[in-house]
Amino acid sequence: MLITSIMVTSVFSVTLTVKTGGSKGERKLKAAAGARQIAAQLKNYVTGDPLSTTILGPGTGAGVASWSMDTGTINDTSCINCYALSAGSHPLTGVLPKSFEDAPYNAQVIYFVSETDTVNGRPVPSVSITTTWTDP
Repeated sequence: MLITSIMVTSVFSVTLTVKTGGSKGERKLKAAAGARQIAAQLKNYVTGDPLSTTILGPGTGAGVASWSMDTGTINDTSCINCYALSAGSHPLTGVLPKSFEDAPYNAQVIYFVSETDTVNGRPVPSVSITTTWTDP
C-alpha cells in the first residue's frame, strides 16, 4: 500500500508540474528563439562598413539597403537607420510574436553592444542579447 501511494503521489506531482510549467516553458522558448534570431542576424553586420556607399548592408528599412537593424518588420527603437553594431543599448520590436510583445507580457528583445577589443585597428564589438517579459 505504501509503494502504491508513493507512486500515485509522484505521478500526480509530475502531472501538475507539466501542466503548470507548459505555458512558462512556451514563453521561454519564444524568448530564446528571438535571441537566437537576432544573434544570427547580427553576424551579417560584423564585417560591414556603415560609411561605405558601394557595399550595401543587409538592412532593408525604408526600402533601402543599409547597415541598420531596421528590416521593415524588425525595428531598432533606440535610433532610426543607425549602424546595428554601434555601441549602446538597442531595444527591438517585431522580433517576437505580437501576442507576446503586447500586454500582458510586454516582451522585448534588447541587445547591448560594447567595443572591447581592436583587431588591425578596427574595433571588434561585443554583443549581449537579453529578452525580458512580465509574467501575468
